[in-house]
Amino acid sequence: MTSLYLRWGGLLIVAVGLSVLTYNHYQQHLSTVSPHQMKEQAPRQEIRLFGMVRGGTLEGKVKAGDATFELMGNDTSVTVHYQGPPPDNLRELKTLILIGKWNPSDNIFEARDIGLITNYGFVIGAYLIGLIPLAIFLFAMSRRVGLLYEEIKESKLYQEE
Repeated sequence: MTSLYLRWGGLLIVAVGLSVLTYNHYQQHLSTVSPHQMKEQAPRQEIRLFGMVRGGTLEGKVKAGDATFELMGNDTSVTVHYQGPPPDNLRELKTLILIGKWNPSDNIFEARDIGLITNYGFVIGAYLIGLIPLAIFLFAMSRRVGLLYEEIKESKLYQEE
């Protein structure tokens, strides 16, 4: 039985390590920042800015991939200059994730791409709802198989009367 617990303990350690690496990847490459947070932090690296295009501010050649507009957060808005591939979903009152850099000298966010809006809470919840019961079931079944194996090994062979 000790090998069973060691094996499942090792599996649990690998799962925790994978979770930590996944969380770090999310924080570095997938997490978004609101316009208010961006103005407070003034990051120098490339970030993902989340907000809604303010109505009446979209100007420029949108079909060509060159536009200027205001992106609103909860309480702050920021001017965005988008230069990138021709966007399919850039329009007024649309919630977007823009990928680019903050230019603090001009107070303009220079976006180069538009990212996908995903619901990571739903995705994580779906995996947890599916995988946790499966892991509990597999652990219980492997434990029962181990106990049955030990019981069979210790029993006497069939003897005729």
